[in-house]
Amino acid sequence: MKTTVLLRAFVCVALLSFVPHSPAVAENPTAWPEGYIIHSTSPDGQFGIVVPDHDLGVNDNGTDFENFVANLKTHQVLGKIEEADYFQNQNHRGLHVTWAPDSTACVLTYDGRFGYDTIWLVEIKGFRFTAINIEKHLTKVLASAVGEEGSNSAWFRFTPDGKKIVARALTYTGNPKLMDEKTRQARFSGTYDRASKKWILSEARRTKDWDTLSSGYSVSRCEDVFVAPDGDDSKVPPQFSGAFVTSEEEREKALDQELNDVYGPVKLLLPSARFANLKQEQIAWLKKRDAIPVGQRSELILARIKALEEFLWNEKA
Repeated sequence: MKTTVLLRAFVCVALLSFVPHSPAVAENPTAWPEGYIIHSTSPDGQFGIVVPDHDLGVNDNGTDFENFVANLKTHQVLGKIEEADYFQNQNHRGLHVTWAPDSTACVLTYDGRFGYDTIWLVEIKGFRFTAINIEKHLTKVLASAVGEEGSNSAWFRFTPDGKKIVARALTYTGNPKLMDEKTRQARFSGTYDRASKKWILSEARRTKDWDTLSSGYSVSRCEDVFVAPDGDDSKVPPQFSGAFVTSEEEREKALDQELNDVYGPVKLLLPSARFANLKQEQIAWLKKRDAIPVGQRSELILARIKALEEFLWNEKA
């Protein structure tokens, strides 16, 4: 039987918490806490973010659920993530992790019911890690564009060399459940430089296209579409964050929708002359796609999605 009091006592004694902007040092990394699972794994399989499993979360009468950075190869935790209390499949909560290509860092976006709550940049070196809050900057710049704090959402990507982080964020004011004629919206574009620990690009401007832009940025959060024959979700990889379908034909339909979700915001953001050229490219691509039999188009569609996403995630876009 799991005993939360004992678990928390173990965590308090055994783990070294960190202060934001300062390294978390674990000279003697500790064993895995009971009832915790791997939420996200670095590209090289070395590190991960571990959180309480769903059973521990729903059966605990407390309100705080520690999240940790872990060394998956040694099965030891390196330290606690401050202000992080998410557990697996928590209602109205979410945790999305974006990793650097070289596995030395990740961005943790903790989502609430109507947008993000906190966002941390975690940088890992050996048995140490630092965590920097980058949510406050986004919130401040977005609020300046609309005149007040609203409901905010954010998306991130590391540049191929891992040295910078490209950020996209959106805000809307008023009733978080409903946008109306009084709602003010804005979009943020920025680039964070890891070496200098500064935003080297940062701007927000008014928009009326929250829905379209949100759909486009959210496509990057998916990891393709997984085919699970007969709808058997037990065959879906444990950390797969995309959608799953029952056939290759359904996969193509889902990918086509993602393609449309990306194409819409690209049309909004590109200068008219550049988009006119892109439109002709898209028409030619559609002819190429339609010449391929149904059930064999997925890889072609995926490649096109990635090509269009480059327009959304260009550092200066």
